Amino acid sequence: MRDRGNIWPVICVIAVALLVLILPLVIRHRQASGRMATVDAQVSIADRSNDPANSRDASAYRWPDSEVPRTAERLRDVTAVAIAASTYVVEGAMTGRTPHDSGEIAAGIARRQLIPSEWLTEQSGVLQTVHGTLHVRYSPSTLSVEVISMPATRADGPALLIRIPDDENPAVGPRYFESMGIDGIIYPSPFAPIAEIIASGWQSRLLMQNQISLEPRAKLEGCASDSNMRRTG
Repeated sequence: MRDRGNIWPVICVIAVALLVLILPLVIRHRQASGRMATVDAQVSIADRSNDPANSRDASAYRWPDSEVPRTAERLRDVTAVAIAASTYVVEGAMTGRTPHDSGEIAAGIARRQLIPSEWLTEQSGVLQTVHGTLHVRYSPSTLSVEVISMPATRADGPALLIRIPDDENPAVGPRYFESMGIDGIIYPSPFAPIAEIIASGWQSRLLMQNQISLEPRAKLEGCASDSNMRRTG
């Protein structure tokens, strides 16, 4: 029987439950629009505030369809899936309905409309997006989830990995892993030690402010801090 004391490193994941309430809207909007990433540009060299045409031109800039915006989109997707899956696991554990496998988790978060149902595939725990494939990995013994995003093509950027909870995280803030190359990527085994992930050609990167909003980031940082304190205490 699982020691109840060991559940604490993952219980804090429930703190991000509020975040998943807005994930369906964000993901469905992005999938429905199918447009390239845009950023608001407010660059002014001279006083042209009275020129409506210039104001319209400066209001939005379209990034070219390239590796950078595609990778950013895939990072948002893999982070959203990891948080939704972890919340689903913890909620299930707290109510006596612990998920059995990653397929059950993927189907569950799709049923809750936390991800588009079109992402589901016939492979258990495998999700298909526009620019890659998401593999949901699950450890029932530790209630841990990690999600790997495999790019569909070289133009879709490097592979991405995020794990919740990340008990080996020594950094201040939540992190993800990114393959250092886009060719010949070596994918680590499920829940491999961090040293093994690094040795396989991956690097650790912090989730920055523009990649995850302030409140969810603070909650994930709290999870990491709580996990570290309990591990060393």
